[in-house]
Formats: sequence, C-alpha cells, structure tokens
Amino acid sequence: MQQIATAEKDSLLAIALASGESISDVAARANIDRSTVYRKLDNPEFRRLVAEFRDQLIATALGRIADNMTRAADALAAMLDAPEPHIRLRAIRALFTLGIRLRDSVDLTTRMHEVERTLAGQQEVWP
Repeated sequence: MQQIATAEKDSLLAIALASGESISDVAARANIDRSTVYRKLDNPEFRRLVAEFRDQLIATALGRIADNMTRAADALAAMLDAPEPHIRLRAIRALFTLGIRLRDSVDLTTRMHEVERTLAGQQEVWP
C-alpha cells in the first residue's frame, strides 16, 4: 500500500516539475526537503516521468495553438484590407515571412522523411 502512495506522490511531484514549478516551490508544497526532490531527479525513471508529463503539456498547448492558427491567418489576411497603409505593409511583410518559413519547414520535413524512409529501407536490406 505504501508503494501506491509513493507512486502517486511521485506523479504529483513530476507534474509540478514538468509544469515549470521551481524545486523549492515543489518541495515546499509537498512538505519535503529540497534534497529529496534533487535525489528523485537523480533517478532516470523519475526524470523520464517528468519528461513524459512535460511532453503531454506541450502536446496540449500545441493542439490549442493549431486550433487557432486558421483564425489567426484569417485575421492577418483581413489586415491586408486595412485603410492604414502601415498596417497593410505589416500584414504583407508578415504573410511573406511566415509563408516562406512555412514552406521551408514543410520542405525540410518532407526531405527528412525521405531520408528516414531510405535509411529504413537500407536497414531492411542489411542485417
């Protein structure tokens, strides 16, 4: 029964650390010494748990960003029709800059996937 309580405490500590709370704040909230938190962080399994929680938090944030990108693109495109020339110019610059960056990112991702497929195919041929 003690292991379950410890596993729950470890999860709570890991979530707090993954969320960006300081070691001092995490220790104070859990009513433990900072050295205990540092000792836990020396454990690769605990560090993996923190990393998994952090990955989940980042994935959630990216999902929220992706949900709003279309709205942001529409708002930016609407600025092209603004009566003020300086706003139109800023929108034009932003669209060109973001468009080129997005194209480069998509191109790089596509090329990377091609290299990965090629390497995977070579590994299947070679033992």
